[in-house]
Amino acid sequence: MGFYTGRTGALYIAENPAYYSGDVIDWDIYGAPGSNPYQVLKLRDWSLETTLELLETTTADTAVKAYTPGMASATGSATVLYYRREGTTSTEPGTQFDRLLAKIMKTSTAGVTQSDRVLMGLRTGTTISGSDNKDDISFSAWITNASLQVSTGELSSVAIQFTVDGPFLEIPQA
Repeated sequence: MGFYTGRTGALYIAENPAYYSGDVIDWDIYGAPGSNPYQVLKLRDWSLETTLELLETTTADTAVKAYTPGMASATGSATVLYYRREGTTSTEPGTQFDRLLAKIMKTSTAGVTQSDRVLMGLRTGTTISGSDNKDDISFSAWITNASLQVSTGELSSVAIQFTVDGPFLEIPQA
């Protein structure tokens, strides 16, 4: 029996739906920052919460409440460490989270568009091996919140929140 620790967790982002084929996203074809899809390397944590709304079907002639399943939804969050790759200048895209921030923090009046939706892959288990993706959770998502955090004596970080758009594309397998 194997147990997982935070060291084996990972977050992958794909901005091009072409990487989704069939019922599994091939997260193992990632490359360096700037490629698509890519692994967010300086990840502190991630979480995912799935909620099911229950619709009450109780009638006046019953003494116990009854329910039927309604809509399901999911939201999550991740914390990415704020850093710049060595050898880059402030005008070059040198961070991995800059692409995440660009999905919600706009410098124009155009606002968020359909192209800002991303494919996300959360890996709970093994590290990238090219053959084991049974512990992946994959879905389309909208980044709904980004919060930059700076504290004296601490590493700067960016906390993001996201909302799953549509059904899960892949869930952990036994």
